[in-house]
Amino acid sequence: MHAKPLILVLCSSLLLSTGVGARQANDQLTVVASPEKEITYKKWSARAENRLTNSVRRNAGFMDDQRSVGFARVLFRLDGDGRPQAVALAQPSESRTVDRISLRAVRTMGSLTPLPQGIPANSRFEAWIIVANDMWQRDEMMNQLRAGHRARTLAQADGERSVLIASR
Repeated sequence: MHAKPLILVLCSSLLLSTGVGARQANDQLTVVASPEKEITYKKWSARAENRLTNSVRRNAGFMDDQRSVGFARVLFRLDGDGRPQAVALAQPSESRTVDRISLRAVRTMGSLTPLPQGIPANSRFEAWIIVANDMWQRDEMMNQLRAGHRARTLAQADGERSVLIASR
């Protein structure tokens, strides 16, 4: 039985204008947002989820250890092109294989820009990657993640809060 990845992506902030144009008249600079170029939070979440899911599948194909299951939490920021940089394990799994898949998947997922309005380019992002063999195992790990996320959110109530942006 093949381990199937499940992705839960989290970001540290809520919702930067991405489709903008500038006009200069009488020594004034006016910035005009182009609504057709702006991306909605929902579309961006779906696109980020798809890119990460595809990247996990590509990277999982290089690993032969089908017994490796678990979940890992990966932190990253975006570079000037919107690609993940400063990728690091924030919470390793019990499997080095799952950790390697998770790190490689985030590094190779591609650009996440344009970002939806309100999410600054310098945001810290978290990716939770679950590798499970079946639905029951996946659901059990999801329940563990949700409980841990709730506990962290309560502990950080006056600090930076993570916000769910995509799940599969």
